[in-house]
Amino acid sequence: MKIFFLFFFTLALFSDVICKGDLTRQKPITKIVNFNSIDGSSHMYEPNILEFETGVLYKLILENKSKYKHYFTSYSFSRSIFTRKVQVNFKNQKIAEVKGDIKEIEIFPGQSLEWWFVPVKTGVFNDLFCNIKDKKTNLTHSEMGMTGTIKIY
Repeated sequence: MKIFFLFFFTLALFSDVICKGDLTRQKPITKIVNFNSIDGSSHMYEPNILEFETGVLYKLILENKSKYKHYFTSYSFSRSIFTRKVQVNFKNQKIAEVKGDIKEIEIFPGQSLEWWFVPVKTGVFNDLFCNIKDKKTNLTHSEMGMTGTIKIY
């Protein structure tokens, strides 16, 4: 009984060292990814290397500044995070929230959204891509440069 009490007393005393606290009360760290195109001949994510830390709440703003629609797809990333919500805004007004597992996000030209999530699994994921096919070249946007890497520590 004394060992049991001592264990829980020690756990309570050092709980701030073991965990990051109430994850529902964190203020998010904001990161922005721009979707860009150069004359329709190349497409890119800027930045194309994203880094996150497990246990931290992020607000990833995905902004499509090009005149083409784009996807943000990474199956490895989506299996390594807990999505709190995807929030769609229009003219600074929240118009929709999507909750649950997200595997791919499509963003139309000139639009943006917020993806709120907490990484729960570490890894380096080289599968960020946009698989929209260009009608002129018959290449996907990823074949035209729209790829990236996501690192979770």
